[in-house]
Amino acid sequence: MLFCSPTRLGSRADITHARQLGLVKLLADGPAVEILADAGYQGLGAQTGGRVITPPHRKFERNAPDWYAEM
Repeated sequence: MLFCSPTRLGSRADITHARQLGLVKLLADGPAVEILADAGYQGLGAQTGGRVITPPHRKFERNAPDWYAEM
């Protein structure tokens, strides 16, 4: 487990919570590692220099490209 945070009242997106607690800065300035995350953290890879890898946004129902099948 990489990230564990205090609970907050109300509904909020995972990525918003992570940004507010400084996870983006920690990952961007930290060691060069690759972190697998769920779709709740989509977009974090661009903010951390590619360190966070999330599933592709688009789902292919037919004729998926090779790279998608490998993931």
